[in-house]
Amino acid sequence: MFKKTFTAAVTSLALVAATAAIAMPVSAQQISFGFSAANQQEADMIAGALVLYQIANGGDPVEVLTNAANGSVGVIHQEGNGHNGSLAQNGDNAGGVFQFGENTEGHLAQNGNDADLLFVFGW
Repeated sequence: MFKKTFTAAVTSLALVAATAAIAMPVSAQQISFGFSAANQQEADMIAGALVLYQIANGGDPVEVLTNAANGSVGVIHQEGNGHNGSLAQNGDNAGGVFQFGENTEGHLAQNGNDADLLFVFGW
C-alpha cells in the first residue's frame, strides 16, 4: 500500500512540476507546490514523516515546531537567504513549510485535522 501511495505522490509531483514549468512567467522569482492529505492514511504518513524529520535533525528548535497540547506537529525548514515563512495551526494538524534558494514567501494555515506540505524554491 505504501508503494502505491509513494508512486502516486511521485507521479503527482512530476505532473505539478511539469505544469508549473510550462505555466511559469519569465519574471517569476519563485515556484511553489504543495501536498494535502486526501484521507487519514495520507495524513498519518505526512505526520510520521515530519516526526522522523524532527528526529533526524535533533529537534532543532529553529526548524521544528511542536505543540503537544493539541497534538499538532510542524516544521519550518529554510535553506538560503531572505525567506519569509510561517505555519499557523489550530487543532490537530501536521504541517511542513520547506523553503530553498533566495527570497521565498511561503505560508501555511491549518484549521483542524489538516496535513499539508509546502515546498517553495526561489532565485
